[in-house]
Amino acid sequence: MQVLFRQRLEEVDLCLKNEDLNRSTIRILDLAYDFNLPQQIKQECLSLRETYNKGKSLGSAKTNIGGLQDLGYELLEKLKGFNVQFPEISRFTIEPYAEINSIRKKYKSRLHNFEFQAISLKLEAGKIIGLVGENGNGKTTLLRMICGDLAPDEGEIKYHFDGETLKDWLSIKKRIAFIPQRIEKWHGAAENQLSFEAAIKTFKGSVNSEKVEFILHRMGLSNFRELKWSQLSSGYKLRFEIAMNLVWDPQVLILDEPLANLDLQAQELLLQDLRNLANSLRNPLSIILSSQQLHEVETIADQIIFLKNGRAVFNGPLSDFENLDKNQTFELNGKFNYQQLQELLADWKDLKIEQSASSFLINCSPENKKEDLLKRLLDASMEIEYFRNISSSTKKLFSDKY
Repeated sequence: MQVLFRQRLEEVDLCLKNEDLNRSTIRILDLAYDFNLPQQIKQECLSLRETYNKGKSLGSAKTNIGGLQDLGYELLEKLKGFNVQFPEISRFTIEPYAEINSIRKKYKSRLHNFEFQAISLKLEAGKIIGLVGENGNGKTTLLRMICGDLAPDEGEIKYHFDGETLKDWLSIKKRIAFIPQRIEKWHGAAENQLSFEAAIKTFKGSVNSEKVEFILHRMGLSNFRELKWSQLSSGYKLRFEIAMNLVWDPQVLILDEPLANLDLQAQELLLQDLRNLANSLRNPLSIILSSQQLHEVETIADQIIFLKNGRAVFNGPLSDFENLDKNQTFELNGKFNYQQLQELLADWKDLKIEQSASSFLINCSPENKKEDLLKRLLDASMEIEYFRNISSSTKKLFSDKY
């Protein structure tokens, strides 16, 4: 445990050296709570994070507060003197929080029939599952079945929390947080709502206050605690919604399209938060989220599920996907057209070119390499504006070929 503690200190040190004050203040706060350090140290870490939040410019990951980096180094030196033990309140377990076994769901109406076909998966502590696919292919259906809002027609879900297999839905719901794409309006000041959410999950008094303070500063919401729903942007409404679900320490976090209304920077910050929260020692989360931002989700996910017409055409780690399909797939755009690409690559094996409004998708034999493609384009004086090798990304499953 001391080795892990040192690794986390080195992570904070590196962030401070690179003047990444957002990440360094988050990770030093996580460290204090993950290792259950003395209350005085926790308070100093909270104050450092709060100072960063209050000083940064809106929409920027930087802050203009002088000396914050020095304060971070001073606190880091204090932390180096601690000899930590395994956190007493950690919920580490080798048993998955949930085992989903061959669940199905059918919808029938006069105008439309849809079947969500059998799928099996496990929700494990510290793991993130990315759920991707086109709209209307069953992503929300799966999430709602897992959180208990929708009963499967076939199959079963077994929930294991704190060493027990739970069957009582009231007990299960206390461990699962579900955030739908359309967030319901809440009333009053945001801070009061956070306190209320913690209270209804039995956290009262000083414990309630500590949890609210931690999650407010941890999620970068220090400057918005007194605001009401109508005074927040859609991005901050989402962050508060996540905070309201995290303040009571769930073990499973389910998010339906959380990135849909966020700008690029906000997406990156949220995804990094989710990765760090899943890796928490104090309360390791199992997270499953649906999203259309596939590249971004793939960077943090341990497992990807790709749904097409209600069926999981892929369900596993990305490393398995690389072995599943050896064909090369490239996504690109530039100063060239469909016909020019076809003529340029006429001798390529198994060539198939698809064109969308923003890019071309080239599917081809594994014998054809990206280096050859780029060289041919440059030799033909065709300007390249965008290029990505998606051969090992599930994005290639969006292709008509699959």
